[in-house]
Amino acid sequence: MSARSEQALRALIERFGARVRAEIARHRLERHGIDPDDVEQEVRIRLWSTLQRDPNALLPASYVMRTVSSVLVDAVRRSEARPVEALPDEPDGLALDGLGRTAPRPDEAAEDGQFAAAVVAAIKALPVRRRRPLQLYLQGFTVPEVAELCGLSFDAGRKLVYRGLDELKARLRAEGWEKRDDGEKPSRR
Repeated sequence: MSARSEQALRALIERFGARVRAEIARHRLERHGIDPDDVEQEVRIRLWSTLQRDPNALLPASYVMRTVSSVLVDAVRRSEARPVEALPDEPDGLALDGLGRTAPRPDEAAEDGQFAAAVVAAIKALPVRRRRPLQLYLQGFTVPEVAELCGLSFDAGRKLVYRGLDELKARLRAEGWEKRDDGEKPSRR
């Protein structure tokens, strides 16, 4: 591995590692008999291969997340192709939704919908100049990507994104939504 591609891979892992791990964990791969660490390693290998071919490649968040999706699909397909011992239909007596996730309780589902509506309303209430950069940032684009897409300088894009985030949080707090200490979704006071 060349020093340049190794450095680029380290930078990618530092920048996107937490997001990659969160995306992998979200899919609860253990139920397919897949080790999430193996999937993360495969993502790193694919990114490394790309950087080996072109050490100067700029891999945006969208490319990294597309790589994660591809590795996830491949891992699930491989697990379904090989015989594994049958898992119970409903682990620990929990009802599962159509995607194999534990179905949320009705009150949780209602609160999730209320929070989503509050976020959408708060974003719509932002000044137009901050709204688009914040929406792009919340979709996973980096600040430099947001600045480029909006035709702004890096500093202007950064300021608009972070001021938009601060204002969004303030509006949600004013409506009674507060961040929970346990890292879970915000809840209404």
